[in-house]
Amino acid sequence: MDLVKYFESKKLLSDGKTNTKMAKNSTKTYGLSLAPHKLNTKGENLCKFSTKECRAMCLNMSGRAGMNNIQIARVRKTDFFVYHKDLFINKLYNELENINKKNEKSLVRLNVVSDVNWYKEFKFRGLDISKFNNIIFYAYTKDFNQIEDNDIPNQHFTFSYSGGNWIWCEKFLREKRANVAVVFKNSLPLEWRGYKVINGDVSDERVNDEKGVIVGLKYKVPRGFVYKKSKFVVDD
Repeated sequence: MDLVKYFESKKLLSDGKTNTKMAKNSTKTYGLSLAPHKLNTKGENLCKFSTKECRAMCLNMSGRAGMNNIQIARVRKTDFFVYHKDLFINKLYNELENINKKNEKSLVRLNVVSDVNWYKEFKFRGLDISKFNNIIFYAYTKDFNQIEDNDIPNQHFTFSYSGGNWIWCEKFLREKRANVAVVFKNSLPLEWRGYKVINGDVSDERVNDEKGVIVGLKYKVPRGFVYKKSKFVVDD
Protein backbone atom coordinates (compact mmCIF):
# COMPACT_ATOMS: atom_id res chain seq x y z
CA MET A 1 0.00 0.00 0.00
CA ASP A 2 1.15 3.53 -0.83
CA LEU A 3 0.78 5.04 2.67
CA VAL A 4 1.62 8.56 1.53
CA LYS A 5 -1.18 8.57 -1.03
CA TYR A 6 -3.54 6.74 1.33
CA PHE A 7 -3.21 9.41 4.05
CA GLU A 8 -3.51 12.36 1.69
CA SER A 9 -7.25 12.43 2.29
CA LYS A 10 -7.34 11.00 5.82
CA LYS A 11 -6.90 12.76 9.14
CA LEU A 12 -4.42 11.56 11.73
CA LEU A 13 -6.31 12.97 14.71
CA SER A 14 -9.65 11.51 15.75
CA ASP A 15 -12.51 13.13 17.60
CA GLY A 16 -12.30 12.19 21.29
CA LYS A 17 -15.93 11.07 21.16
CA THR A 18 -14.77 7.91 19.36
CA ASN A 19 -12.80 6.87 22.47
CA THR A 20 -14.74 5.57 25.49
CA LYS A 21 -12.55 7.38 28.03
CA MET A 22 -11.98 10.67 26.19
CA ALA A 23 -15.68 10.89 25.36
CA LYS A 24 -16.27 11.65 29.05
CA ASN A 25 -14.26 14.89 28.86
CA SER A 26 -16.16 18.16 29.18
CA THR A 27 -13.62 19.90 26.92
CA LYS A 28 -13.42 19.16 23.19
CA THR A 29 -10.74 16.48 22.83
CA TYR A 30 -8.76 14.96 19.96
CA GLY A 31 -6.56 11.88 20.06
CA LEU A 32 -3.84 10.20 18.03
CA SER A 33 -3.99 6.41 18.21
CA LEU A 34 -0.79 4.71 17.12
CA ALA A 35 0.03 1.08 17.82
CA PRO A 36 2.22 0.76 20.95
CA HIS A 37 5.68 -0.71 21.48
CA LYS A 38 6.96 -2.51 18.35
CA LEU A 39 3.59 -3.23 16.76
CA ASN A 40 4.56 -1.83 13.38
CA THR A 41 6.16 -3.49 10.36
CA LYS A 42 9.46 -1.65 10.96
CA GLY A 43 9.69 -2.86 14.56
CA GLU A 44 10.38 0.65 15.88
CA ASN A 45 9.75 0.97 19.61
CA LEU A 46 7.17 3.66 20.36
CA CYS A 47 7.07 2.84 24.09
CA LYS A 48 10.75 2.83 25.09
CA PHE A 49 10.05 2.83 28.83
CA SER A 50 7.42 0.09 28.75
CA THR A 51 7.79 -3.10 30.77
CA LYS A 52 6.79 -6.64 29.89
CA GLU A 53 3.97 -6.39 32.43
CA CYS A 54 2.41 -3.24 30.97
CA ARG A 55 2.84 -4.57 27.43
CA ALA A 56 0.97 -7.74 28.41
CA MET A 57 -1.90 -5.71 29.87
CA CYS A 58 -1.86 -2.82 27.39
CA LEU A 59 -5.16 -1.04 26.71
CA ASN A 60 -4.37 -1.31 23.01
CA MET A 61 -6.52 -4.46 22.99
CA SER A 62 -9.24 -3.43 25.44
CA GLY A 63 -12.85 -2.72 24.55
CA ARG A 64 -13.64 -1.74 20.95
CA ALA A 65 -9.92 -1.33 20.25
CA GLY A 66 -9.59 -5.10 20.24
CA MET A 67 -11.60 -5.26 17.02
CA ASN A 68 -9.49 -6.29 14.04
CA ASN A 69 -10.32 -3.27 11.85
CA ILE A 70 -9.21 -0.85 14.59
CA GLN A 71 -5.91 -2.68 15.01
CA ILE A 72 -5.30 -2.62 11.26
CA ALA A 73 -6.00 1.12 11.13
CA ARG A 74 -3.61 1.77 14.03
CA VAL A 75 -0.77 -0.22 12.47
CA ARG A 76 -1.33 1.49 9.12
CA LYS A 77 -1.14 4.91 10.75
CA THR A 78 1.91 3.86 12.76
CA ASP A 79 3.68 2.61 9.64
CA PHE A 80 3.05 5.99 8.03
CA PHE A 81 4.79 7.57 11.03
CA VAL A 82 7.81 5.27 11.24
CA TYR A 83 8.50 5.21 7.48
CA HIS A 84 7.62 8.80 6.55
CA LYS A 85 8.24 10.85 9.70
CA ASP A 86 8.71 14.26 8.10
CA LEU A 87 5.49 13.95 6.12
CA PHE A 88 3.62 12.59 9.14
CA ILE A 89 4.82 15.31 11.52
CA ASN A 90 4.05 18.11 9.06
CA LYS A 91 0.58 16.72 8.39
CA LEU A 92 -0.06 16.37 12.12
CA TYR A 93 1.16 19.92 12.75
CA ASN A 94 -1.20 21.26 10.06
CA GLU A 95 -4.11 19.48 11.72
CA LEU A 96 -3.16 21.03 15.04
CA GLU A 97 -3.00 24.47 13.43
CA ASN A 98 -6.53 24.00 12.11
CA ILE A 99 -7.79 22.97 15.54
CA ASN A 100 -6.11 25.97 17.13
CA LYS A 101 -7.70 28.32 14.58
CA LYS A 102 -11.17 27.26 15.73
CA ASN A 103 -10.55 29.56 18.67
CA GLU A 104 -12.01 27.19 21.26
CA LYS A 105 -10.17 25.50 24.09
CA SER A 106 -9.27 21.94 23.13
CA LEU A 107 -7.39 19.03 24.60
CA VAL A 108 -5.12 16.88 22.44
CA ARG A 109 -3.80 13.49 23.52
CA LEU A 110 -1.10 12.51 21.02
CA ASN A 111 -0.30 9.25 22.83
CA VAL A 112 -3.53 7.32 23.29
CA VAL A 113 -1.67 4.01 23.67
CA SER A 114 1.87 4.93 22.53
CA ASP A 115 4.55 6.91 24.39
CA VAL A 116 6.33 9.05 21.80
CA ASN A 117 8.16 12.26 22.74
CA TRP A 118 6.15 14.46 20.39
CA TYR A 119 7.61 17.74 21.59
CA LYS A 120 11.04 16.43 20.58
CA GLU A 121 9.75 15.25 17.19
CA PHE A 122 8.25 18.66 16.45
CA LYS A 123 11.22 20.64 17.77
CA PHE A 124 13.67 18.59 15.67
CA ARG A 125 11.80 19.84 12.59
CA GLY A 126 11.66 23.45 13.73
CA LEU A 127 7.99 23.29 14.73
CA ASP A 128 6.74 24.89 17.93
CA ILE A 129 3.65 23.42 19.62
CA SER A 130 3.85 25.92 22.48
CA LYS A 131 2.38 28.57 20.17
CA PHE A 132 -0.99 26.82 20.11
CA ASN A 133 -2.69 28.96 22.74
CA ASN A 134 -6.04 27.19 22.37
CA ILE A 135 -4.65 23.67 22.83
CA ILE A 136 -3.46 21.81 25.92
CA PHE A 137 -1.51 18.66 25.12
CA TYR A 138 -1.82 15.93 27.74
CA ALA A 139 -0.43 12.44 28.11
CA TYR A 140 0.25 9.53 30.40
CA THR A 141 3.92 8.58 30.19
CA LYS A 142 6.52 6.28 31.72
CA ASP A 143 9.26 8.45 30.21
CA PHE A 144 10.51 10.49 33.18
CA ASN A 145 12.63 12.61 30.80
CA GLN A 146 9.52 14.12 29.24
CA ILE A 147 8.40 15.40 32.63
CA GLU A 148 11.87 16.51 33.70
CA ASP A 149 12.37 18.45 30.44
CA ASN A 150 8.85 19.87 30.13
CA ASP A 151 9.11 23.64 30.05
CA ILE A 152 6.11 24.67 27.95
CA PRO A 153 2.85 25.82 29.57
CA ASN A 154 0.45 23.92 27.31
CA GLN A 155 1.85 20.42 27.89
CA HIS A 156 0.56 18.35 30.83
CA PHE A 157 1.85 14.94 31.93
CA THR A 158 0.63 12.23 34.27
CA PHE A 159 3.40 9.80 35.14
CA SER A 160 2.51 6.10 34.92
CA TYR A 161 3.45 3.69 37.69
CA SER A 162 5.03 0.52 36.27
CA GLY A 163 5.63 -1.38 39.49
CA GLY A 164 9.34 -0.63 39.37
CA ASN A 165 9.60 3.16 39.06
CA TRP A 166 8.29 4.33 42.44
CA ILE A 167 11.39 6.48 43.04
CA TRP A 168 10.40 8.67 40.09
CA CYS A 169 6.72 8.54 41.08
CA GLU A 170 7.43 9.83 44.57
CA LYS A 171 9.78 12.51 43.25
CA PHE A 172 7.13 13.93 40.91
CA LEU A 173 4.42 13.69 43.56
CA ARG A 174 6.54 15.37 46.20
CA GLU A 175 7.56 18.16 43.83
CA LYS A 176 4.03 18.35 42.40
CA ARG A 177 5.55 18.15 38.94
CA ALA A 178 3.13 15.42 37.85
CA ASN A 179 0.46 13.19 39.31
CA VAL A 180 0.92 9.44 39.11
CA ALA A 181 -1.50 7.00 37.46
CA VAL A 182 -1.79 3.66 39.25
CA VAL A 183 -3.87 0.70 38.07
CA PHE A 184 -5.85 -1.12 40.77
CA LYS A 185 -7.33 -4.58 40.33
CA ASN A 186 -10.06 -4.12 42.93
CA SER A 187 -11.83 -1.03 44.24
CA LEU A 188 -9.90 2.23 44.43
CA PRO A 189 -8.53 3.05 47.90
CA LEU A 190 -8.87 6.51 49.41
CA GLU A 191 -5.09 6.64 49.90
CA TRP A 192 -2.09 4.70 48.63
CA ARG A 193 1.48 4.92 49.94
CA GLY A 194 0.58 8.09 51.80
CA TYR A 195 -0.97 9.94 48.86
CA LYS A 196 -4.61 10.74 48.18
CA VAL A 197 -6.21 8.66 45.42
CA ILE A 198 -8.67 10.25 42.99
CA ASN A 199 -10.87 8.39 40.50
CA GLY A 200 -9.23 8.71 37.08
CA ASP A 201 -12.02 6.82 35.32
CA VAL A 202 -14.60 9.59 35.73
CA SER A 203 -13.06 11.28 32.69
CA ASP A 204 -9.73 11.57 30.89
CA GLU A 205 -9.46 15.28 31.63
CA ARG A 206 -6.24 15.02 33.63
CA VAL A 207 -5.39 18.70 33.23
CA ASN A 208 -8.06 19.56 35.82
CA ASP A 209 -6.78 17.21 38.53
CA GLU A 210 -5.52 18.60 41.82
CA LYS A 211 -1.75 18.28 42.20
CA GLY A 212 0.22 15.77 44.22
CA VAL A 213 -2.28 12.91 44.00
CA ILE A 214 -2.51 9.35 42.73
CA VAL A 215 -4.80 8.97 39.72
CA GLY A 216 -6.49 5.64 40.38
CA LEU A 217 -7.52 3.60 37.34
CA LYS A 218 -9.57 0.42 37.50
CA TYR A 219 -7.97 -2.49 35.68
CA LYS A 220 -9.58 -3.24 32.30
CA VAL A 221 -9.12 -6.74 30.91
CA PRO A 222 -7.60 -6.70 27.39
CA ARG A 223 -9.33 -8.86 24.78
CA GLY A 224 -8.27 -12.50 25.00
CA PHE A 225 -6.18 -11.95 28.15
CA VAL A 226 -6.38 -14.05 31.31
CA TYR A 227 -5.32 -12.01 34.33
CA LYS A 228 -2.19 -13.06 36.20
CA LYS A 229 -0.78 -11.29 39.23
CA SER A 230 1.56 -8.52 38.10
CA LYS A 231 3.54 -5.74 39.77
CA PHE A 232 2.00 -3.35 37.20
CA VAL A 233 -1.44 -3.82 38.78
CA VAL A 234 -2.06 -3.27 42.51
CA ASP A 235 -4.30 -6.12 43.61
CA ASP A 236 -3.71 -6.44 47.34
